[in-house]
Amino acid sequence: MCGIFGYVGERQDAAEIVLSGLKQLEYRGYDSWGIAVREQGHVAVDKRIGKIGDATTNLPKSHMALGHTRWATHGSVTGENAHPQLDCHGRLAVVHNGIVSNEAQLRRALGRAGHRLRSQTDTELIAHLIEDLLEQIPEGPDRLVQATIAAFRRLRGLNTITVLDARRGEMVAAKSGSPLSIGFSTGGFLLASDHSALLEHTRRVSFLRDGQAVRVKSDGVRIYDMQSGHEQTPEITHIEGTAAQVTRGEHPDFMTKEILEQPELLRILADRAPAQIRDLATRIDQATDVYLVGCGSSGHAAHVAQYMFARAGRRVHYVTGSEFSYLYPFLGSRSLVIALSQSGETLDVLAAVRAAHERGASVAAITNVEGSTLWRTADFTLPLGVGPERCVLATKSITAQLALLLLTSHALMSGSELDIARGSLRRAADDIERLLGETSRREIQAIAQAMQAREHLYVLGRGANHGLALETALKIKEVSYIHAEGFAGGELKHGVMALIEPRTPCIVLAPQDETQADSLVNAMQVKARGGTLIGIAPEPQAAFDHCIRVTDVGPATLISTTIPAQLLGYELARLRGRDPDMPRNLAKGVTVR
Repeated sequence: MCGIFGYVGERQDAAEIVLSGLKQLEYRGYDSWGIAVREQGHVAVDKRIGKIGDATTNLPKSHMALGHTRWATHGSVTGENAHPQLDCHGRLAVVHNGIVSNEAQLRRALGRAGHRLRSQTDTELIAHLIEDLLEQIPEGPDRLVQATIAAFRRLRGLNTITVLDARRGEMVAAKSGSPLSIGFSTGGFLLASDHSALLEHTRRVSFLRDGQAVRVKSDGVRIYDMQSGHEQTPEITHIEGTAAQVTRGEHPDFMTKEILEQPELLRILADRAPAQIRDLATRIDQATDVYLVGCGSSGHAAHVAQYMFARAGRRVHYVTGSEFSYLYPFLGSRSLVIALSQSGETLDVLAAVRAAHERGASVAAITNVEGSTLWRTADFTLPLGVGPERCVLATKSITAQLALLLLTSHALMSGSELDIARGSLRRAADDIERLLGETSRREIQAIAQAMQAREHLYVLGRGANHGLALETALKIKEVSYIHAEGFAGGELKHGVMALIEPRTPCIVLAPQDETQADSLVNAMQVKARGGTLIGIAPEPQAAFDHCIRVTDVGPATLISTTIPAQLLGYELARLRGRDPDMPRNLAKGVTVR
């Protein structure tokens, strides 16, 4: 979840290059940040707590720098615990993404060996391990590589590390889990946790694979297989995109920018050549059993999609990514796992993919990031193609996932049904533009104003709208910090009703479908207990105190229904003084357990 950025090359403003790169990666962790540069055989460090924002650094000129944005795991948020972490002599600087699960044993061993441990982090232990191992390895061109690989083998868990050696003037990274990309530019070489952070400098990128290490010097890059120690040829990919895609532009924040991009993205998806959609539909049709796997918002998209496929006459099972490994023994060679992940690096989803492959099942990926681990390991990939998503909250990525799954479910029925779904998507795009307009935004702002002081909120939905109820609650809770929970409407009388008090806000999803009548009955039951009802429906109803109107546009109404939650969450965050892009305790790309 943390962000890593490094530079080695001809330029002497390495610290500024890394600082700029870290600002592109801040969505991966914003508890603290730090940069180390090489200075006369030693490491000079600037580390600070809090968000990197508009920070500057006064580090000395250098041709080599390594930086990190932290999402705290081991140790509280302090300057001492910020990365980079150093060895005893200030020669080595280490940054790290992951969790060293045998941290306690290593800490005891290093303490007995006389190392001065200054932080509570597991990362610092890696620096001292490499420090010890360097003394045991004879001088040679691959000395740091050997020491880093040897240290990496002693770590338990999934980890990606990068070490800067100020004496030798090189960096070495090793990977097992969290992503790391290598950028090849005319002025030098770069390392980044997300290749989009490299776009300012280059589009020539190599994606480090699990079990690989890389040595980066000013004269070149060498990649090694950590098991055999043999050198491997870098596989360089030309990546698409521009640096402008990862900036806010004139928008106040990334959440606003990414919400506003959704109508046009849906039109693009509706017009996309249907060959890949039909390919995925064929794979589903030929499989004996199909499982949708995702976490967070991607999981909610998968939850909704099982109802989409049911309408197409196909039973598809949804399993939360973190739970899949407990269920995978039922997979076989004719099973298909459809894995959803915006980043393509979600750890629990990747664990599900590995379990599926171990059982001989096929894997189809629906992901946004080209070259990500999920993209590369799946047997088939259906790209989202929505461009970088920098806000921690998923907005345009979940609407794109729902759109592609809707198209796929209709492709299972017939070509004419696929055309119906594409037309519905275009109408949904038009209705979302209306929801994003000034009149609708004012109405949602008024609702947010009325409920901003409430600490509990509940969302009810039935059928496919149950998954959307979970997503609505997630959007509100993660950005506004109001406690919000989503429930199946039929569960209201099985305990949920005990939570309803006078003025308790309750959102009811009541589209004009087979669930509407029952959903309105639930609304009346909440109303009878004094709750405040916010309906998301095509028209006001007697039970509603407020109504956010979502036009019935056919099957893609499910997608339009996601937008009010995004807008309501945003307005509540603004009124309550929260940062919509970087909610507390969260980060984009969950790469640790």
